[in-house]
Amino acid sequence: MPPRTPTATSRRHRAMLAASLCLLACLITPDVKSAGTLEPWTATTPPAFSLNDTRGNMHQLEDYRGKVILVNFWASWCPPCIKEMPGLQRLQAQLADRPFEILAVNVGEQRYKVWKFAKLVNFTLPVLLDTKSHTFNTWDASVLPTSFLLDTEGRIRYRVQADLEWDTAEVIVLIEELLAEGNAANE
Repeated sequence: MPPRTPTATSRRHRAMLAASLCLLACLITPDVKSAGTLEPWTATTPPAFSLNDTRGNMHQLEDYRGKVILVNFWASWCPPCIKEMPGLQRLQAQLADRPFEILAVNVGEQRYKVWKFAKLVNFTLPVLLDTKSHTFNTWDASVLPTSFLLDTEGRIRYRVQADLEWDTAEVIVLIEELLAEGNAANE
């Protein structure tokens, strides 16, 4: 009898099982403080990007000028990335009425896989696709997750190269300071 080749359905099931196990590992890991801290960054303008989201809509970094932006590079196979997703969503909800945006940029994965994973873990933020890792590389990122906090002028002000609990008072104070700077500059 010839060896059986995996069907598309069994490959999908294995992929879903792997994603589920990764999520489960993140959820049952002891509640340890996040590994990262926001490092002050020399106010530099990052490389521009134009990326599609999982729905096919184009997003350009310049479209968000005038807002404080959190650019978060992540992947579905990265446990620390998954660990920080709930905090990112809570942060967006807390600042929903402010000029603040989170751009969750998936690195190196295909649209369907990312869409399916986001649905599986109920990640509702817009997810941009950096399928060839070009944006990740031009931003001099080297580990996942890596996040950058940009001011209203589009300059990088902080960076973190690890997971972070995004909805803490300390992070919100930093974002509020960047929002206040933007308001003062516009007056």
